[in-house]
Amino acid sequence: MPRPRAPELDLRSVDPALALSQRRFFDEQLPRGAKAADFSAFKPARYDAATIRWGLRAWQARTLDEYRSQVAFTELLLELSELGCSFDILTAGVRLVRDEARHVEVCRRLTLALGGDGIIPGRPSFVRSDPRRPHFERVMRSVMGSLCLGETLSAALLAATLKVTSDPLVRAVLTVLTSDESFHGQLGWKLLALLWPLATPPQRKRLERQLADDLAFVQQAAFANCEDDAGRKRNPLGDLKTAERRQVYDRALAKVRARFTAQGVTLPRPART
Repeated sequence: MPRPRAPELDLRSVDPALALSQRRFFDEQLPRGAKAADFSAFKPARYDAATIRWGLRAWQARTLDEYRSQVAFTELLLELSELGCSFDILTAGVRLVRDEARHVEVCRRLTLALGGDGIIPGRPSFVRSDPRRPHFERVMRSVMGSLCLGETLSAALLAATLKVTSDPLVRAVLTVLTSDESFHGQLGWKLLALLWPLATPPQRKRLERQLADDLAFVQQAAFANCEDDAGRKRNPLGDLKTAERRQVYDRALAKVRARFTAQGVTLPRPART
């Protein structure tokens, strides 16, 4: 049933039978190390209180991000269907939605293991399609901004975080996220190659202008709440330090820019954060 809007994301179950079905559905997809029993076995007492507080805040924020992506890709799946895309593209779109729902679930489970509950503080920064724009351009904005740009950069940052994370449960969660988002980015590049040739010159100009805004949004999200943390001890619950994040981001963005150029797309350069 719908709940009133509030300044938080409510992920609590409304029915025990549905909750059981949800858990079984996701556990069928999740690898060993990231199933419900693994989260139940997590022992927060092995870490000090400050470590747990940091981890809880970080994974609550990640939960909001993944829920935003779930909503955005659910909308994209509908628009791909309405555009008349082939069944293999639609099937890949179904996987996008399934993956993002799985990401919300593993992040939710991790916040519970870290002492949180089903209510995640804050509201997702939703990226919604603009119904005033032509249908084709709405699809292309999602493909270019959310998949090619957002998911490709996200996969690079997640992979780098995985390399420096020591906690086994968090590593299992990061492995799931990294693998899925790598696929999402590759799907974006495949769709760009298929759909960009269909865009008219005016559409291309509009989409490139929009891509500049999308890059600014992605950049802001990538470095939100970053600080000078060079001397701080690394948190074992998924901590990529600011200098490392900048290095990975810049390297990944250079590759993204080259891939756009190869497709005939100009990616503008936003102001540096």
